[in-house]
Amino acid sequence: MQKYLKAIFDIFKNYHFYSIPILLNEALFHFQHNTAVNKFKYLSDNFLSDSIPCSYFFLKKIKKFLITKKINHLCDLGSGYGKVLYFFGCINNYKIDGIELDRKIYLESTLLRNNNINVFNENILSFDLSTKNYDLFIINDPLKKDDDLLILITRIKKLYKKSYLVFINLDEKKIKSVMNNLKLIDSFIISKSRNIFFCYSE
Repeated sequence: MQKYLKAIFDIFKNYHFYSIPILLNEALFHFQHNTAVNKFKYLSDNFLSDSIPCSYFFLKKIKKFLITKKINHLCDLGSGYGKVLYFFGCINNYKIDGIELDRKIYLESTLLRNNNINVFNENILSFDLSTKNYDLFIINDPLKKDDDLLILITRIKKLYKKSYLVFINLDEKKIKSVMNNLKLIDSFIISKSRNIFFCYSE
């Protein structure tokens, strides 16, 4: 119960005037869809950030972007319990792969596997991204260190000369890494740590 109260407190603290739309969207998701994928976990880890699912409010913005850019194959880097996988793979029938390092979280997310969804228990900094031709990468701040995010961006740029990347809820230092290394297409900024950036690698 305490962690859920903390989660609600964090929403009001970080989303400000958007707190009500965020909570209303989460309530809508809760009553209409699979609530098992909307779990979160606070991690005491020097490498991984806490496993916090992407808000339904942001998922709908990403969907609009996919339609505009005619995206077919997605990769969720740090897929957690699978809310992004479920939304795009089950509800909207996109091909999507999820990469999740935490073993327990990964095992729960494997229940989502179907013709559209694959899940891998690997480190996103070493996972072989070249085995498939991904059109877009979704990165919901899975890495704690700024340097590790830069390593990930560099890897993607090296392997994919042209690809889209969506970053969710980055802090100021990580935003600088994104701005310095990728072309910004669009953004939606609520606060210093609650935001979404649509970028292009070229």
